[in-house]
Amino acid sequence: MSNSHILTRTEIERLLVFIDCFQDADHEHIRIVNGYPCESEVVTAFRKALDDSGFLVVFDWKAWLVEHEIYQDIRNHVDEQIRRADIDTLRKLMTCYIRGDRFNEGMFAAVIQNGNVSIILRRLRELFPEE
Repeated sequence: MSNSHILTRTEIERLLVFIDCFQDADHEHIRIVNGYPCESEVVTAFRKALDDSGFLVVFDWKAWLVEHEIYQDIRNHVDEQIRRADIDTLRKLMTCYIRGDRFNEGMFAAVIQNGNVSIILRRLRELFPEE
């Protein structure tokens, strides 16, 4: 993860292939086993693509969340904020979801289920339209 990494079209496309996977409201990619959310192979592959593509960034994500209070509670409806977000905000928000999941297991599953990941990917597609 690097702050200075500028994303290439190829790296963006590695993430955009997951749009259809997270559009489905049923979200069969997350299931509860013994009370814990378990991610499907698709979610695991998406996490790897986020990491491998350099989409995730190193920054003080906890301080950023304090400054951007709307994103602190994943139950907040942030659809419009995400739809207007720039690439830097999308990267930071996704990083917060991934990092936050380490401290709050199931957080990433929740943002998949509430549609935020899908909205982030659609916004990413708008910012990087097909050539």
